[in-house]
This record gives sequence, structure tokens and C-alpha cells, in this order.
Amino acid sequence: MVGCAVVGCVACGTVDDGAERPVARAYGQVLSWSDLRHVVPLEATPADSAALADQYIEAWLKQQVVLHMAEQNQVAERLDMEAQLEDYRRSLVIFNYEQALVDQKLDTVVSQQAIERYYTEHEANFELKETIVRMRWFKVNEPDKRMLRRMEERFQHGTAEDLHELELWLAGNGVSIVDRSASWIPRTTALAELALPEKEMAAALSSEGRQVIRSDHSAWFVDVVELRAQNSTSPIGMVKADIRAILLNQRKIQLIEDMRSSIYAQAIENKDVERIAP
Repeated sequence: MVGCAVVGCVACGTVDDGAERPVARAYGQVLSWSDLRHVVPLEATPADSAALADQYIEAWLKQQVVLHMAEQNQVAERLDMEAQLEDYRRSLVIFNYEQALVDQKLDTVVSQQAIERYYTEHEANFELKETIVRMRWFKVNEPDKRMLRRMEERFQHGTAEDLHELELWLAGNGVSIVDRSASWIPRTTALAELALPEKEMAAALSSEGRQVIRSDHSAWFVDVVELRAQNSTSPIGMVKADIRAILLNQRKIQLIEDMRSSIYAQAIENKDVERIAP
């Protein structure tokens, strides 16, 4: 087998004058021993090396057959491969040049003032698709209904001292307060987190403020710090990153347009380019 013979040399790591010795041919194309050296690890055992070589040679031959048939059946009028490749090469060269220019000269500092101005001028673009909330909550499993009523009274109408005492009681009884007030979350996500009884889902988290939702011997104490209804405008903090990306993209486009106009004008002035009358 060709693969086994060739790979024996690969496995030994030897380099000799037969580096370009062919190991396979297909439609005028040649696969040489040196090509195999790139795919067969030097530390591989002879058996593994032979298997890898055979796999590579087989895959190469199959690829050449498919490529040959594709080229034979290519319709020139519909698919000019060389022209497509040249167009791609030009596009790639231009893209790399413009990207290097952007990396060097694009000002990436976007002020809060610029973000707020864009937000104000384009509020309609930031309409909420669903209600969002910021909230804190905790759940208590307490069979004593009188205790639950006292907790509810303190939670909804108590003083700062009452609330502090309630937090101490929660800590002493291993009840955690879940704080989601630092960032906005969709109302559907919040409801899923609360895991309320189905009959309580519709009315829950529909307004700002504190609310207590009871079910048997359990109670959910929810403080909706802020709520933004569906179809209202997204909070600026929620879309700040999006606005910054938009503003940077606008700068990038303008930078490239200015560069193109500048170098084109310079080329005309230098008589490097010209229109030739028919």
C-alpha cells in the first residue's frame, strides 16, 4: 500500500531526496510525500501513521474527482469562477485596508450626552415588546396565619424599623431575599422565577409597589421597584450599549466615506486616474 510505505518515513521523521515523490495522482494533479508530512504527526506509531496517510490520500483522491466533474460540467455563461474569485480578492483587499484604517483612526469614545441625544431623537425605535420590571422578593412558608398577617402588615405599611425587624426575622429563619432591582428583567421571566400558583399569575407584577400573594400556608412578598409596560419606551440604561454600537457604526461609515472621497480626489489631482472620452 502506498500510504504505508510513505508513512514509514514520516513516522521516523527522516527527510531525504524523495520529499517530492508522488503518492497519488488525479487528472494531472499530484499529491507528494511532503504533503503528507503536514498531516501525519511525527510521534504517531507506524500503524497510526499508515492509517492517517491512507485516510488523507483517499479523501484527496475523492476531492479531486468531484472537483474535476464540477469543472467539466461548469457552464461558463452562468458561473465564471475566475471572475468571482477576482471580485472576492478585490473585496477582501479593500475590506482589510478599510478595517486597518478604522482600527487606527476611529474615535471609540462615546459620551453619555451623545447617547442621551440619540435616545431622545429616536425613542420610537426603543419600544418595549413586553413589560419589564425591577423587583425584590422573598417567599415564606408559615402555617401560622396570624404570623403571616403580621408580616404582611409590616411589609406593606410598616416603618423602616419594622422592615428592618422583618429582615432580621427572615435572616434568622433562613429565608433569602432575592434582589432583582439592579437590572431590568422581562415580566415573564420574573413570574417564572416566582413560580406562583397559576391562578395568581395574571394579576401579579402588574403595577409598582409592594404586594403579598398568598396560597395556602405560603406567601410571596414582592416589591416591584419599577415597572415599564409593554409598548412604552425602553429605559436608556437598557439600550445604552445598543446606542453606542449604532453611533460607532455611523462614525465608521462616515470615516470610510471620507477616506474614499479623499484618496479619489487625490488620485484625480495626481492624474493617476482619468475618464477617457469615447
